Amino acid sequence: MRNLLLIAIILFISLPSYAQNEDEIRVLLFTGGHDFDRGAFFGMLEDMEGFTISEVKHPNANDYFLESRASEYDVILFYDMVQEISEEQKAGFESLVEEGIGLVFLHHSLVSYQSWDFFKHVMGGRYHESGAKASNYKHEVKLNAKVIAPDHPVMEGISDFMLFDEIYGNVEILNKVTPLLKTDHPESMPLLAWAQEPSPKTRSVYIQPGHGPEVFALEPFQLLLMQSLAWAAFR
Repeated sequence: MRNLLLIAIILFISLPSYAQNEDEIRVLLFTGGHDFDRGAFFGMLEDMEGFTISEVKHPNANDYFLESRASEYDVILFYDMVQEISEEQKAGFESLVEEGIGLVFLHHSLVSYQSWDFFKHVMGGRYHESGAKASNYKHEVKLNAKVIAPDHPVMEGISDFMLFDEIYGNVEILNKVTPLLKTDHPESMPLLAWAQEPSPKTRSVYIQPGHGPEVFALEPFQLLLMQSLAWAAFR
């Protein structure tokens, strides 16, 4: 009898934690193909309340497009830079976008899948590694970030701010996106963040800053990332 009572107490105490976890936004994080400051990046993620974040690294990440494995999550955060993907994995991702999933693309993920146009359209742009319209980058640049969609849920509570980070230039940005954040730095791409809805059940956000610890420590950037994940997850 005493053992049964002990088990009942343990189960009762455990119930609130399960309820709390159900309210959290489940984030599947893709990494690989590009180095980054793991300590600073994951330190920022750990401070983000209301999110459960699970990392999967390439070459295993794209397998989550198969058999609807990614459907267990509310949103995928792309912080990777890769080119290899099978036709089966492509088809799985396209089905996932049609069925509904949140998508947030961060910084160097803009370089991924140079020859896959569906991915470009879902993200809203592309950094071109080669060709006549090749893009470019520059490290350690101080630039301004100006809010241009203050009424969008992603930008709630965010004012104009300064940042110190890597910039991209001569980047292809599709006309269909909703601009959220811009800069007037002459060497940078004009938009620093944008949003769109690739399908009625899928929302996506791209955020260009995100290279190093200086930007990870910025409160406006942290809020931008959290609200992008929440909006993309339909929360």
